[in-house]
Amino acid sequence: MIFSRNTAESFNVTHAKKQLTDSIDLGLRTVEVKKIVGSVNRWQDFDSHFRIRNKSTRSRYDRIKRAMEKGEILPPVNLYKIKDKYYVVDGNHRVSAAKEIGQIFIDAHVIEFLPPADSKEHLLWREKSSFERRTHLGNIEFSELGLYDKLLTQIEEFQKEESANLGYEISFVRASQLWYHDVYLPVIKQIQQEKLLDQFVGRTEADLFLYATYHRIAKSRLMNENVSYREALADFRPTPHKTLREKIIELISNLFNTPDEVEKCSHGLIIDEDGLVRVTLECKGRGCSKCKNRTNAAETILVDEDHTRLDLL
Repeated sequence: MIFSRNTAESFNVTHAKKQLTDSIDLGLRTVEVKKIVGSVNRWQDFDSHFRIRNKSTRSRYDRIKRAMEKGEILPPVNLYKIKDKYYVVDGNHRVSAAKEIGQIFIDAHVIEFLPPADSKEHLLWREKSSFERRTHLGNIEFSELGLYDKLLTQIEEFQKEESANLGYEISFVRASQLWYHDVYLPVIKQIQQEKLLDQFVGRTEADLFLYATYHRIAKSRLMNENVSYREALADFRPTPHKTLREKIIELISNLFNTPDEVEKCSHGLIIDEDGLVRVTLECKGRGCSKCKNRTNAAETILVDEDHTRLDLL
């Protein structure tokens, strides 16, 4: 199919190119207007910025725009979703007007299209989609399979913490939103400010965030008490003398040793053994300084169900 470069994206072209096979009805969602990039049947009527090109429908467009500027509530648009991009099934003029007046979000009924589970790339795509359906969160990318499940486990624990603190049960979607803004984003902003991805080649921001997760679990066991995510993340705040990168390296090197380095320790230390994180009764006296402070601390053993949660990157 041949079309002008100065048009909105064609859903059918993208669908065929990516060889998508499955679809899921996501129901009513709030969608960022900037992520709507194309149309199913009318992509030729709009330019690449989704500005109207067909003058014959200009009067209808103007009526819709005036209604939106007055704050009138219009019906949700219908969208198809491919990865992080959306394509209009019904509501092209509403989307075009929303973009022109600078509207940030729009209500939409969304159907998502997915690829076959036949490659790592496609499996990651499907894992991300499943995570987003459960949490309503986007913009979280991992480089390895299985890590979205770890975040779901973390959000479930955060939900329990927040519900206990508030004295009433909050929904998983609400907990996901709080976790994203209060736990995830602060670390991601520091990662971006210090350009840490340059130091961790081949990893994503979400990959680096999981280092903070392991730190929290390790700290909880080494201190023999439950350390909240908020408390653990406080250790990652930059100081005048240390950057976030230096803190990550220091915390990981202090908490993770290899088996051939260890000696007996009565408090329990998390080590990395063949890609698996586990608690051992051995260390080399440099992991947690517990020998100086707590000589009678109980031994800490990681139960089998934690092994799945703590597979390393």
